[in-house]
Amino acid sequence: MAVLSRLVIAGVTAAGLGQAAPLVKSKSSNCDAVSQWTKHLKQSITWGPCPDAFPDTLTCATYQVPLDWNNIYAHSNETVQLGMVRAEAEDKANRIGYLFVNPGGPGGQATSAVASIADALDPEIRAKFDVIGLDPRGVGISTPVQCDPEVYNKRVKYMPKTEEEYEALIQYNKNLGASCIEKTGPLINYVDTISAAKDHEAVRIALGEKASYLGLSYGTQLFSQYAQLFPNSFRAMVLDGNLQHSQSESTNVLVESTSYEATLKQFFNWCTSDSECALQGKDVAAVFSSVREKASAAPIPAPGCDDVVCRSDVTEEDFLFTAQGFLISQRNWPVLGQGLLEADNGNATIISEFNQIAVGDAYEDSYLYAGTAIGCQDWAHASKDLADVLEKQNLGAVFSPLTLGASQSYKLQTQCLGWPAPLSNPPAPIVYKGRVELLQVNSLYDPSTSYTWALGLQSEIKNSVLLTRNGSGHTSYTLGGETTALTNAYLLNLTLPEPGTITTS
Repeated sequence: MAVLSRLVIAGVTAAGLGQAAPLVKSKSSNCDAVSQWTKHLKQSITWGPCPDAFPDTLTCATYQVPLDWNNIYAHSNETVQLGMVRAEAEDKANRIGYLFVNPGGPGGQATSAVASIADALDPEIRAKFDVIGLDPRGVGISTPVQCDPEVYNKRVKYMPKTEEEYEALIQYNKNLGASCIEKTGPLINYVDTISAAKDHEAVRIALGEKASYLGLSYGTQLFSQYAQLFPNSFRAMVLDGNLQHSQSESTNVLVESTSYEATLKQFFNWCTSDSECALQGKDVAAVFSSVREKASAAPIPAPGCDDVVCRSDVTEEDFLFTAQGFLISQRNWPVLGQGLLEADNGNATIISEFNQIAVGDAYEDSYLYAGTAIGCQDWAHASKDLADVLEKQNLGAVFSPLTLGASQSYKLQTQCLGWPAPLSNPPAPIVYKGRVELLQVNSLYDPSTSYTWALGLQSEIKNSVLLTRNGSGHTSYTLGGETTALTNAYLLNLTLPEPGTITTS
C-alpha cells in the first residue's frame, strides 16, 4: 500500500471547504449522482500556472465536488476543492487522451508523483498523453486533511504488550482523531476511496472524454473500485502493485508481512554478495536481528536527527516498520545496508531519516494524515481488546519471525482503533462488468503488495491479464525495463501481453 515515490513540495497553500448550491432533486442511481452534479454545476477545467513549488513545465487546475456524494441534493452539503497538475501531450496531432496517475499511499500526492516522473516517462507516452496527477480529496493541493503535528508525532506502541500500552494506543488514536476533526472539519468523514473514485469520474466528465488510468500500489484499489463503479468510462487501465480490498484482517496481516519478509531475504542475498552493500561478506540476517534486538532493549540514538524532521532515536517498532519502506525500491538497498551497519554500531540516523514524521507543512503532512484517515474509512479494524491485538502479533511472530508481522496492514488495524470516522468503504470483492480488459502488474517479491493479492484481485476482476516481474521491489512501471515496455504497449496500443508472461526487468 505504500506510496511509490514522493517529491517534497513545500509551502503550497491548502484549499478549504466551500458551500454548494443545492440541486433540484431527480431520480438517479448513486453513481448517476456524478453526472447530475457535473451537469448542474457546468464547471469547466481551466489550466493555468501551478504554485511556484512545481516545475514550470506543468499546468494546474481545480474542480469543486460535493463533500458527500450520497447527499448531493442537501442544502447543507459543502464542497471539496480538487487540485491537479497536467503534463501536456507534446504531439497534439497524435494525442490519445488523458492518462490519470495515482502513486499510492493511501495519502500519496499524485501532483508530486507527476512532477517527479513526467520527464522520465517514455517519450511516446509524453508525446501522446496529457498526464494528470489529481490529488485525492484530503491530499496535497486538494482540500487536505489537517491535524496537530505535535499530537501526531507523539510516540506510541502499535504493538502493545500490556493493558497500559493498549489503553495508551487507543487514547492516542482518539486524541489524533479529535485534532484532525478540529483542524479539518467534516471532510474527515468523507475521504473514503469510493468518494475519491467518484471525484475522478467528475473530473473526467468535465474534461470531456474517456481516459486511461495508471494506478500504483493503493492506486490499484482506487482505480479498481473506479472500474467497478464506472465500467464504461475508461479506455485502458493498469494496476501495478495490486491491493486486494476484500480479505479479512488476519489474512491481510499474513499476506503482507510474509511478502515483506520474503523480500527482506532477497535483500539479504543481494547484500551478502554485492559490493554496493556495506555489509558485503557478512551475515546480513544476523546484523538485521542484532539491530532489532538492540532497539528492543533500548532505543538506538539517531544523533543526526533533532525530533523536528526525524526522531532522535529508533525503537524496535520504528525499525521494523521503516525497514519495509527501504525495500520498496532496490535503489534504496545500498542505503539500507549502510543504515544497518551504522545502527548496529549505535547510530540509527539513516534509519530514522526514512521514518517520516509531521513537519507542520499542510501539503507534505497530508500524506501522513490522509493516509490514516483514508485507511480507517476503507479497512476493517475490529479488535475489541488487547487480546485481539496480541493474537495478530502471534500470527506475525510465527509466520514472519524476522519482522514479527510489522506491516502497513497491521499498523492500520491498530492505528484506526478509536478513530472517529466511520468505516464507510468496508472490504468487499471487486465486481467489474466492463468490456475493457485491464492489465495487472506485480513483482514476485513486493514488500508491500503481495503477489498473493495480485492473484486474488485477478480472480475478482476476471477480465484482466496479469504481467509478472520476477524481481524485487514495490511496483514496476518506473523501472524502465521490459515490464515498463509491455505496460506502455498496452497504454499506447491496447496490446496486452500473453497471459502468463514473466519478465526479469
